[in-house]
Amino acid sequence: MWCLMLFRVGFCFLFFIQITLALPDECSPRSPVRSCLLRENPIDIRLWKYWAGYFCYKYTNEARLDIKYNTTVHNILCDGNMTKIPVAVVEANITASYDYNDKEDVRYIRRSFKTDANFDNYISCCQGAERCCYDYMDEKNVIPTQSECPVIWDAWSCFPQTKVNTTAKLPCSSQAYQSPDEVCTLESEKQCIWNGTSAEWIQQTDYTTCAIAPVYERRYNFHIIFLGVCIGFCIPAIFIYFFFEKLRKTIRVILHRNLLIAIVVRNVLTIMCKELVLLDALKSPAQSHHTMNNNGVPCRILAFMETSAINSIYACMFLDAYYLHKVIVRAFAKEVRMVHIYIVLAALTFTFSIVWAIVMGVKNAPHCWMVDVDGLQWTVDGFRIAVLVTNGLMLADIIRVMILKIRHGSTTKQTMAAFRATIFLIPLFGLHIIVTAKKIVYDNSCTAEDIYDYVRYAMEGLQGIIVSILFCYANNEVRGEVKNGYRKACIYLNQRYGWNLGGDLLYDKRRATTATFVQEGNNY
Repeated sequence: MWCLMLFRVGFCFLFFIQITLALPDECSPRSPVRSCLLRENPIDIRLWKYWAGYFCYKYTNEARLDIKYNTTVHNILCDGNMTKIPVAVVEANITASYDYNDKEDVRYIRRSFKTDANFDNYISCCQGAERCCYDYMDEKNVIPTQSECPVIWDAWSCFPQTKVNTTAKLPCSSQAYQSPDEVCTLESEKQCIWNGTSAEWIQQTDYTTCAIAPVYERRYNFHIIFLGVCIGFCIPAIFIYFFFEKLRKTIRVILHRNLLIAIVVRNVLTIMCKELVLLDALKSPAQSHHTMNNNGVPCRILAFMETSAINSIYACMFLDAYYLHKVIVRAFAKEVRMVHIYIVLAALTFTFSIVWAIVMGVKNAPHCWMVDVDGLQWTVDGFRIAVLVTNGLMLADIIRVMILKIRHGSTTKQTMAAFRATIFLIPLFGLHIIVTAKKIVYDNSCTAEDIYDYVRYAMEGLQGIIVSILFCYANNEVRGEVKNGYRKACIYLNQRYGWNLGGDLLYDKRRATTATFVQEGNNY
């Protein structure tokens, strides 16, 4: 029994000694010895890794950490003089240095971070500090002169020598963001001023210019506005298609109407995703509902519905193209039944969406399934690209037949109108997915990405606007039905209530019938 107790005490003592001995007692030998500049403080190059690692950890965004360690100091001997280095207090009897090259110490520091990606970002900061000191600083350029500020590491970025009374700019450190995910490049700023005797850095680097949230907010709000305008164009067209009996029973018009309905549903769901999830994620922790981070079932259902709505647009595009191809290329083929159209529409809409949802669920995808971090978007993009390729082939066949008809003079006014509409519409449907299939920007700056995203969002909004104008507001058949409906309404109101809403011109255009000349109040 006593032996067992002694063994346990001895083991605990040895374990404690092992952790204590993990910290260095003296500087590592290095020749020549020089200093590097960290936030205006010269640091012995032999101690640089400890202090650089400490500052990278100290200024890590706390959203990346599960727990933030307190810091104490540890005495270390350098050239016969006692100096101090910072160490992390992991537990009551465990301390670890901030040397990212020490496998034992770095294992304890890793426990503080939420994810491997967050920790890797911290390591990248430490490596950047090491490169700044070893590769860019020397004995001369770390000393301020009358004309230039010295090379300096500000705990996130390595600013070069800069002329007095100018502002140095560097791409923002990834440490400036809550998430380690790659974002477009913004620039931090640091001012070099004259202090009366020499050039001097303003200690606080301006990282307010690195705020990425306002950039995304502007993009999302632009998208929401454009989609709202699109809804405003589409809803009256849908109402017109439903209101007039002739339009309700024409298959061609029904297909256009279904496409507009799909666009409106997609726009509404996209606006909900932007407002409830994406814009909420950009708010401060105190204001946010943390919907994206919680990754709950309701927001994933919303993402599934949005994906299905987008698929329904492509399904409607395919059916529109197929029917137009049938009318022009196979004019005498059997008429398509509406029930078959709706079965195909439902199958194309939900089959690939369900596959996508299953893959996302199996992979336990984060961010409410609204940010593709694992490259799983191909499960639905494959279907959409296939639709565009198929539509392109049908368009080419339509053009071939139309050219033959024009040569033989066997075309009609209606066929030519459909031909012109098809040439204009099909490429428009395909253009936005071609652009968004791979991000096309001339560099990694936020300005370049702004141009890309604003064009992409505008094209999504213009889709419904162009369809409603082309096939409803500017369509002679639809306009004729609206005019006839308006004329009938005016006649009814005139006869029942005596209202002359249409004016004399309205009645001059009516076809003369016996009923036209019946005067109320005459008794024969």
